[in-house]
Amino acid sequence: MSLMQEIETNSMETRQLHSSQKEAIKKIAEFSGESNEIDIDEWLYDLNNLFSLMRLKDETRILETMGKLAGPALRWYQEN
Repeated sequence: MSLMQEIETNSMETRQLHSSQKEAIKKIAEFSGESNEIDIDEWLYDLNNLFSLMRLKDETRILETMGKLAGPALRWYQEN
């Protein structure tokens, strides 16, 4: 395999990985803090497990978590 073919293969694998990561993150439910919603500890546990499997940096974890906040939980985060 030539160097160019190897680079193209690695680039394609990287794009697929990023695409699959995005899809996995999309499947995580938003958290609003409403009383009838999922438990915050369970939600954070699921997020942390997913982020660990993906080996995401802390900065990315924070941004992705913020993107999953809604309603009162998002307002609380923005005010604190």
